[in-house]
Amino acid sequence: MTCGARRPRARPCGCAKGGTWADITFPGGLAGRCPRRKRLDGLLADAAIAAGAELRDCTRATAVRFDDDRAVGVRLRHGETVDEVDADLVVGADGRRSFVAREVGAEEYMAYDAPRAMYWAYWDAPAAWSSAEYPFDMYVGHVGPNVHALFQTDGGQLLAGSLPPADDVEAWRSDARTTLRADLAREPVIGPLLGGVAPDSEVRGTIKERYFFRRAAGQGWVLVGDAGHHKDFVIGDGITEALLQARRLAAVIAGGGTDAALECWWRERDVRALPAYYWGREEGAVGEPGTLESLVIGRIARSTLLQAKAARLPLHECSAYDAVPFSTVLRALLEGLARGKPGVIPEFLAQAKRIRAYERAMKERKALIPACEQP
Repeated sequence: MTCGARRPRARPCGCAKGGTWADITFPGGLAGRCPRRKRLDGLLADAAIAAGAELRDCTRATAVRFDDDRAVGVRLRHGETVDEVDADLVVGADGRRSFVAREVGAEEYMAYDAPRAMYWAYWDAPAAWSSAEYPFDMYVGHVGPNVHALFQTDGGQLLAGSLPPADDVEAWRSDARTTLRADLAREPVIGPLLGGVAPDSEVRGTIKERYFFRRAAGQGWVLVGDAGHHKDFVIGDGITEALLQARRLAAVIAGGGTDAALECWWRERDVRALPAYYWGREEGAVGEPGTLESLVIGRIARSTLLQAKAARLPLHECSAYDAVPFSTVLRALLEGLARGKPGVIPEFLAQAKRIRAYERAMKERKALIPACEQP
């Protein structure tokens, strides 16, 4: 998410659904951040080395080694040099296309193909970004069929991106740079800021994502971060999720890291991650925002209590259904009917169905935890 020397640490996040706007401010002076990976990865590597880790740069793992069914190490290649390393525990922290996950045969569950692609680039922040017209550090808008995002990042730059439906990507493939600029120029918040300016980077894109949970622990191995769980990038939660998982996993490993303890960590990971997984699934769904969604955002905009609840979502302190209680959705339904908008009824029924599906999934995941109590 975002930070910058020119801005105070805590600025609101601007959220738009249709023609309705709400500001969400994080509590306690917290702020969203969108660090560039080329800087963040170096900081993480330096911290690992300072903590005693051995870094082998430009080295690739080519195999996980097994003794019977237990992982006992890895085979590495550095140039023409092949080396084998023994390990009490093989940790796969190697992303959504995890090599370790393939080697150990970690199965997926609750998985689905991404309904949206994403294209993004970086711009030097124009002078208008510091004006009263942009009193926020991050913005996510779902105004038409595409979702758009604007984040402040390192070096006085802005990241701006578009998330078109996956079925529309053929129109982007031939000239993503021109298509992205044209799409952002039409966006009511980003367009006036960046619409006439070329990006200062190449345009990047991802068009065939898959979101999933994977079995995250087995005999002598464990998966952490996107290697074991990948959610819709529309909510920008990947690094937050990975760091939270790593913190809890480190404590388990430091406590002995038995197979039983690691399985318990995996099952608890599912329960902790499920709320944001369903939140991302809702936010990434294709189509234009419905009338009911816009009415709910309007209620959030008028309620400091609901704004405070919504601010807890990125902190992993509640689910979307806790942040926006069913009673709020019901009031939005009645408001829509009073305005002569009967289309809110099927939207309300669809939302009730999604809530029931989430509650069933949470119940199923929680039921698996007692079976893996630590000795």
